[in-house]
Amino acid sequence: MDDLTGFQRDLLYVIAGADQPSGQDIKEEIETYYSSDINHGRLYPNLDTLVNKELVEKGELDRRTNYYAISDEGYEAIENRRDWESQYVDT
Repeated sequence: MDDLTGFQRDLLYVIAGADQPSGQDIKEEIETYYSSDINHGRLYPNLDTLVNKELVEKGELDRRTNYYAISDEGYEAIENRRDWESQYVDT
């Protein structure tokens, strides 16, 4: 996870917290957090990066809509990140 951008980490967390969200679902959720519009040219290449790194799996809901699901590697990356963060932040 250390080679991901903050935006990519945020996308990973959004996907982990949802049940097979579509790209549009992810876009709406991330826009709420960022309080700004996220264009497709930013969103989808970053989702593809997560898929290519095998942190996220991509499937087809229908001919026009894909879904995204966190992989076991994605869960492990989040868990490792939380372990690392907990060394520095006492919650």
